[in-house]
Amino acid sequence: MSNNIPVLPGFIQNHDSGQQTLRLWCRWCCTWHEHGYTGTPVGQTTDRVAHCGAPDSTYQGTGYDILVSGTPFSAVANTMRKATPAQQRAIREGRITPTVQQLRDQEPPVG
Repeated sequence: MSNNIPVLPGFIQNHDSGQQTLRLWCRWCCTWHEHGYTGTPVGQTTDRVAHCGAPDSTYQGTGYDILVSGTPFSAVANTMRKATPAQQRAIREGRITPTVQQLRDQEPPVG
């Protein structure tokens, strides 16, 4: 965290269209968020507004800095257990079940 702004690893995702986006794991929503990628070099940070829908997220109001990783998203995409659509609804409603808490407690990917 720098200046109370969280720094999260961001992984470049290459799309079939040739477009690239940055993906980062959100421990609050228990899913991957996607942001536009403007070519920030690997090892540098770029700031973003949080897409987090969890009312208890510490990212709300601060956003986060994304540290661009040289590890491609395809290498980490399946390393995290994501919340189901029903669990994501519960998270947005502020209902954190023990199962959702287990998802939140996963070790985040490192770039």
